[in-house]
Amino acid sequence: MSDPYDIRQYEPADRDAFLELFEEVLGGRMGTDWFAWKYEANPYVDHVPIVVAERDGELVGARSFFPLRVAAGDDRYDAFEPCDSMVHPDHQRRGLFTRMTERAIERYEDDVDLFFNFSNHRSLPGNLKLGWRVVGERESYYRIQNPTAWLPALEPIEVLARTAASSYGALRDRRADSSDAVERVRYDGVPTATLAALADAETVSAFHVVRDEALYDWRFENPLWNYRTVLATRDGDAVGALVYGRRERDDGPTTVRIVDVLPLAAGTDTYRTAILSGLLEDVVRENADADVLVAPGAVIPEGALRARGFHSDQRPPLTWATSSSTHVVRPSGTEPTAWTLSGRRLTEASNWRLAFCEIDSG
Repeated sequence: MSDPYDIRQYEPADRDAFLELFEEVLGGRMGTDWFAWKYEANPYVDHVPIVVAERDGELVGARSFFPLRVAAGDDRYDAFEPCDSMVHPDHQRRGLFTRMTERAIERYEDDVDLFFNFSNHRSLPGNLKLGWRVVGERESYYRIQNPTAWLPALEPIEVLARTAASSYGALRDRRADSSDAVERVRYDGVPTATLAALADAETVSAFHVVRDEALYDWRFENPLWNYRTVLATRDGDAVGALVYGRRERDDGPTTVRIVDVLPLAAGTDTYRTAILSGLLEDVVRENADADVLVAPGAVIPEGALRARGFHSDQRPPLTWATSSSTHVVRPSGTEPTAWTLSGRRLTEASNWRLAFCEIDSG
């Protein structure tokens, strides 16, 4: 029997059908401005990196990618992050996810060095079946300032929950160290050249996203979020920064996500901790009305986060109420063998330094 499905590369005429499929499968009404930012304006590819499945002229599946440049020390690699994967409910369990992924692996074998992404419990088995391996659980830290907005089940005790959260946050803030070791400057948006120069001034031996001007000019144009930067300076020179995004929704909590962190290099020195603690203080103060603040656990000192009332999603009680994601990775090629790059194992969690700027959705 002939194959009823055509697995092929995305074409410009597919855009509206892709957005319709996104709304039906993933539950969000995305506009053409979002699609243009995410897929058409990406600076690291010259085309839209999506493989689609079509049947009888109808788009019924898509396997999309979020291209990034990754570095380890002085070495640079082209990386694809799978995202927005979807198959229409009427066409599921027919191998389309597998076929689209295999087509993409074959298509980009000579252009991409590795794939990495953050799988939920639904997508993880499919990724492992197709050659991805687990790096580790991705840890995030949450500061819950309005429990009823974040967890609607608490609405019957809204006043009590709000009061408890507010009192707890205020107590943590009073007890936290306030750093005056540096001056802090606030920006609407992202000071591209300043952050790129600050990132370029340090050497990060672990795998991390390259923070060049191309990334900063593009990544923080996501139309669904509003971005601000808090910059730490000493004697007029930039020494640290936090970039955070804020999203206000009618159907969900107002969320603030700390998307980028500089300096990025690992270390427990008190100077770096003091810089990031002071910047974190400003982010919390400026977003006292937000429902929830989220921070990347891997690149901000745990002590600084806990001092400000942030709690890990890898420990109770948040582990009971959040859905964590699993960091997975796969070298390129139909038969991947290069599990070590720059002398570092791709599957070793300590070989990665990731904030949230590599996540495609915020």
